[in-house]
Amino acid sequence: MKITEDIVKALHACIADGYDSVTDFANCANVSANTISKYMRRETEVMQKDTWEKLQPLLTAYLPKDGDKVKYEIEMTADQKILLDAFDSLPPDVQSQKLMEIIQLAKKHLAALEAAKNDANA
Repeated sequence: MKITEDIVKALHACIADGYDSVTDFANCANVSANTISKYMRRETEVMQKDTWEKLQPLLTAYLPKDGDKVKYEIEMTADQKILLDAFDSLPPDVQSQKLMEIIQLAKKHLAALEAAKNDANA
């Protein structure tokens, strides 16, 4: 994920507002203090997904909001962007229907993977 200026600002604000130090924040987030410092100094442009998943709950209150949605950038392929744009243009009831269809397809796929795994172990 790309580290945006909003994320850097949120890190600074969150640490200043509720933590004694970068190390204190890093310990709370279960991320190395060195990594947090690099983000804050903009020494790296990309953050690993698992790191973002640890930081995001702590930073949400400090990130710009668009209605109820927190804005942040993630890296997507062109196909993923096209799919997301197409989905976003659907009416809410159709979005719900399509999400249910995707969930059912995912369940079938996972069941097939599990069956193949069980067959391989037998």
